[in-house]
Amino acid sequence: MNLTDTLNADYIDAQYALWKRDPEAVSREWQAFFAGFQFAGDGWQAPGDAQELQMQQAQVEALKYRYRDIGHLLAGVDPLAEGPSEHPLLQLSAFGLTEEDLDREFYTYRFADTHRAPLRQILDILQETYCQSIGVEFMHLQDPQERLWLQDRMEPIRNRPPLDHDAQIRILNKLYQASLFEHYLNKKYAGQTRFSLEGAEAVIAMLDALLLTATEYGCTELILGMAHRGRLNVETNVLYKTYEEVFREFVNDYNPESLVGMGDVKYHNGYFTTIRLANKCHLRAFLVDNPSHLESVNPVVEGIARARQDLLPDGNRNQVLPLLFHGDAAFAGQGIVTETLNMSQLDGYKTEGTIHLVINNQIGFTTLPEHARSTRYSTDIAKMLMVPIFHVHGEDPEAAVHVAKLASSYRMEFGKDVVIDLICYRRYGHNEGDEPYFTQPQMYERIRERPSIHTLYAQKLLQAGIVQQEQLDRIEQGINLCLEEGFEAAQKNPRILPKVQFYENWEGFHGTYSSEPFETGVDQDTLLDLARKLNTIPDDLTPHSKLKRLLTKRLEAVETGEGIDWANAEALAFASLVTQGEPIRLSGEDSGRGTFSQRHCVMFDRTTGQAHVPLNHLSPDQAEFKVY
Repeated sequence: MNLTDTLNADYIDAQYALWKRDPEAVSREWQAFFAGFQFAGDGWQAPGDAQELQMQQAQVEALKYRYRDIGHLLAGVDPLAEGPSEHPLLQLSAFGLTEEDLDREFYTYRFADTHRAPLRQILDILQETYCQSIGVEFMHLQDPQERLWLQDRMEPIRNRPPLDHDAQIRILNKLYQASLFEHYLNKKYAGQTRFSLEGAEAVIAMLDALLLTATEYGCTELILGMAHRGRLNVETNVLYKTYEEVFREFVNDYNPESLVGMGDVKYHNGYFTTIRLANKCHLRAFLVDNPSHLESVNPVVEGIARARQDLLPDGNRNQVLPLLFHGDAAFAGQGIVTETLNMSQLDGYKTEGTIHLVINNQIGFTTLPEHARSTRYSTDIAKMLMVPIFHVHGEDPEAAVHVAKLASSYRMEFGKDVVIDLICYRRYGHNEGDEPYFTQPQMYERIRERPSIHTLYAQKLLQAGIVQQEQLDRIEQGINLCLEEGFEAAQKNPRILPKVQFYENWEGFHGTYSSEPFETGVDQDTLLDLARKLNTIPDDLTPHSKLKRLLTKRLEAVETGEGIDWANAEALAFASLVTQGEPIRLSGEDSGRGTFSQRHCVMFDRTTGQAHVPLNHLSPDQAEFKVY
């Protein structure tokens, strides 16, 4: 039982009496709770009424619980608006506390550096952790281990980890790369559609931190799916596609037929590369082609990731990380999002957790959130998975980077999905040729007045004395020089080289296709042997009586060569494949039994419910037959 759920004085008294007789008789949490206010030593001045003290401590625990639960409602995460300053459920009076209690000390179990602290300090920690640039939804998680893991990584540092100067300058560089790339495209290719990342440039610094963290846990492959927004920026500044390659796609005589396969617009193309990160780890990264239909890439990414994981020889699925970008309107509005999320913990489909990054620019084309969804957050649908959701201010890159690291660590630790909701804005309209002032004049007046994120962060570091103006000038000049060199090279040689086919980098993933007919049959003796193994019931299995008759009939049909129906032939075909080393996977509703009760490739014991799959008991060196 959680302390904060226990406000009944009789229950607390009973626990306290047990603890006094034997501290080991109560849980570790209660041990720590009661140890905080023994009535002697340590300078603690106990009041006369121990029960009143216990109740007040319990009220403080309830206060802490409430901030963890709904503190996100007071978080200032919107760069375009002020957050609320108070909430009735978070006022002291809601817990029977007053301002007179602010300087009174209370026990701080798992919460602060000291065992006791004044209520004022406890409130400061709660507000700084849960009500600043980061709003966290995690108390709906049903696993207490996961909640404590998150608390221990947020509360001691108040959700603001100390960063050394090198880390801050790395963030600054990433913001400059993101912003200057967009500015250069706007200057050289004014009016051309590129779906700018401006307003959400923190994404580039976040991805840098997220991938560094994942590789430290042993991740070796990234499967990335995203729509058009910011895609070119991610290609150049995260996957390190050269500026020259990108600029070639803007040139008028760019020849899409030079691609192997169908041509597509530049913000839909996939990309494969191996990148070397700052921690010297190598990461194979696959950016999946964007099918243009919002969120349709989600199950494709999950399927690729699962296939890659199934091919791993050591079975460590954490090595392959699926990462999905979403728009706020699409995440809430597209049914395929929910359908894909629903499969995230199913044995046949799970990929040990996907990191979801919502670029929440608070608009869907021209539709505002209040006209697009019935939920408070666009990410509310993800709460059904019992996973954490981090809402973060898009103009606080240090907070955004912290959230990215935390989300990456959570996924690698627990093998579950995690959601980052980056609250930002869209500098232009839906695309660069769109006029947003037609429909959102007030919103875009506020956006027009905002400096670029890299400028805001540079000013912060300048004021703190971490960088000098000369250093900022060098960063800008270096990036602009690289952009100019890439542009000039693209002008000289606009014809793009043939695109490397995606599957050429996926050893073991694609077989060679041939239209030439070839022999697929097996000899009769082999079929008879397989039929006997398929239709023999193990001694320790008691299936349904009708199944016994069905198996007997199937075996007789093979032995006589008469009356072999479709399901019988299918079972023999499956058996011939797996015994030749070809794995088989069936998935979908009724796959095991068959919609018309014809397949029965999985049998269940009538008394124990234990499943038996005959196709997995044919030979010691056979391939696996999987049915989900």
